[in-house]
Amino acid sequence: MSFVLAGNQLTSLPASLSALAGLKKLNLSHNLIAHIPGCVYSMKSLVFLQLACNRLENIADQIQALAELKILIVEGNCIHPLPKMLCRLTKLELLNVDFNDIQSVPAEMHRLRRLEKLACHPLDKGLHIRHNPLLKPIKEVLDGDLQALYSYLKAT
Repeated sequence: MSFVLAGNQLTSLPASLSALAGLKKLNLSHNLIAHIPGCVYSMKSLVFLQLACNRLENIADQIQALAELKILIVEGNCIHPLPKMLCRLTKLELLNVDFNDIQSVPAEMHRLRRLEKLACHPLDKGLHIRHNPLLKPIKEVLDGDLQALYSYLKAT
């Protein structure tokens, strides 16, 4: 089951949507959402969560509740830090944080073993992290591959 609420100028969702525990796909892109709505963390069966082009400034630690998540797309927001708890989502195959305000990534990123490469094409699986003002890791590391990124993070 999937739910598409894209492009509706939403700023939140009603708490009653937490009853959608069996929901697999949720698309909240192109809205005005500043924080991931609390009811989303009750949707334990989510495998796909799309929050691109909103007003997100962070990803709350509760994201770890979405243990089945394989695809998380939060590109085109204002996210500053990536939380360490994101690294507990070990089933992630695609993580798109392009076009945000991310300056560093957690050293624990190497736990996301299903992110097989640094990805560029929107449909590619892997880690999308281009177009961020990264200070750590440095741009040269990102011009390498995902293993270079993980080696850099482990060493710092």
